[in-house]
Amino acid sequence: MAAIQAKADISWIPRFQEKYELWFAEAKALLESHQYAPAFKTYPFPQFQQTPWAPVRGPLSSGRLGIISTAAIYRRDLDPAFADTPEGDPQIIGLPREVNMQTLDTVHAHIPQELIRADVNVALPIDHLRALVQEGRIGELAVRFFSINGYRTRADEVAIETAPQIAAALAEDGVTHALIVPV
Repeated sequence: MAAIQAKADISWIPRFQEKYELWFAEAKALLESHQYAPAFKTYPFPQFQQTPWAPVRGPLSSGRLGIISTAAIYRRDLDPAFADTPEGDPQIIGLPREVNMQTLDTVHAHIPQELIRADVNVALPIDHLRALVQEGRIGELAVRFFSINGYRTRADEVAIETAPQIAAALAEDGVTHALIVPV
């Protein structure tokens, strides 16, 4: 996936990186022992003056919908599973539109995995969206969907690398609307 120039305000990143290094040095042992509540009490959450907004430019019924799930979903025996690391796995997995839902699994250590394994649609609602395409409410689904691990401590890397890579891939796929499924 080719990277594209970030259009969002990234002026916060150098200050975040300074604060993050100090935070991570202190929080790493807590994160490694899965003590998230005390670790994140001092996390340097970025503060924004403005919320970015992208207006809808056309009806969904004639658009192409892209999907991004933060549930660390992957295809067993085809994709590398997401790693459970203190900072979170930065990989992006592209799943084909016609993916066999029975091959999907999750390894997101910070969510109830059994719920997704029972019905992956709770984190990647492909079956429901396919039905909406059949009804004509959505024009079509993108040729691929994206899965990331929503647990990422490096907000700077998400802004500089992950988000622009996904945005470029969505643009490459001709996506007109995107649905982010946070878990």
